[in-house]
Amino acid sequence: MAGIKAFVDSCNGTLSSVPERYMMPNGAADVSRYAVLPIVDVASESFERDLVDACTKYGMFYVSFQEVSISCSTCLLSGCISCSAQEPRHSHRGCDEVRSRVLQLAQRGQDAVLHRGDLHTRPLLHQHDAPDVAQGRVPRSTPVARVRDVGSEYARNIFKLGKRMLLVMSEGLGLRSNRLLEAFEDMVLLTRANFYPACPNPRQALGMEGHTDSGGLTFVLQDGVGGLQLKQGEDWYNVRPLEGMLVVNMGDQLEVLSNGRYKSILHRVMVNSKSSRLSVGAFLGPSLDAEISPIPELVSQESPAKYRSRTYRDYMHEVYTEHFSGKNVYVA
Repeated sequence: MAGIKAFVDSCNGTLSSVPERYMMPNGAADVSRYAVLPIVDVASESFERDLVDACTKYGMFYVSFQEVSISCSTCLLSGCISCSAQEPRHSHRGCDEVRSRVLQLAQRGQDAVLHRGDLHTRPLLHQHDAPDVAQGRVPRSTPVARVRDVGSEYARNIFKLGKRMLLVMSEGLGLRSNRLLEAFEDMVLLTRANFYPACPNPRQALGMEGHTDSGGLTFVLQDGVGGLQLKQGEDWYNVRPLEGMLVVNMGDQLEVLSNGRYKSILHRVMVNSKSSRLSVGAFLGPSLDAEISPIPELVSQESPAKYRSRTYRDYMHEVYTEHFSGKNVYVA
């Protein structure tokens, strides 16, 4: 499906204004302030304490993770740039029917309005993609194959990191270390590259409208251009890109499971007139069939359940068909 990337390329450098279909109704004001976010070093002796503190007080933070080296990050981002001019040729066979439908709905939304993420989006890795490369159906000399080679290692490391973080975060709630993992059931990691073209009038558009992430943990690898913003209170703040750092934020399912002790964070992406922006997001979430509700051990007469119970499948369906922006957590 052709989106904003194909549209911009078709203009051959002559695009001088934002087409009406991509305009934000109220525009986007400049933001000069930068968020002050903690850095959680996975190799530090204080990792567990720092992680719980960051999850409880901030909801978005930087993670220093040695397994995701600067060279690996650079290779992955540069590979995605090489792929950005190519249209996907291979379907993601074996995807769950509802997950496929959800992704199709999201793509329709992307093609409709810029502020809902109408950008060049490419799934890098899905659990059913790897055989295409391994069995030679995608030549290893192609940009897609090279990205998947690097992306495969990246995804394995992120999955391992996410699992370790959930163990610590569970204990931070006063629960057994594997309690959150049990609630997630069969965890899923989706890794996706997002390309945001330079915009002739950034005040009239957004790269992606303000939203919270649907899953559990989101890991963002970004280039040095910047554009990610988070909302604290009533104000928006820039999230400064730091070399060698991942940006991690809580998703809606962790807010529900923790009964509000961990909060999903409202964030958005800005565009600029000078440079395109590339990011790689890794989204760690529960099984579609997992029943997501406040963990019983965190519910009491003094702290009643704040959120309704539903399967992640039903949640995703409702979010992508009814509530496409803003805070997506359903209160009790």
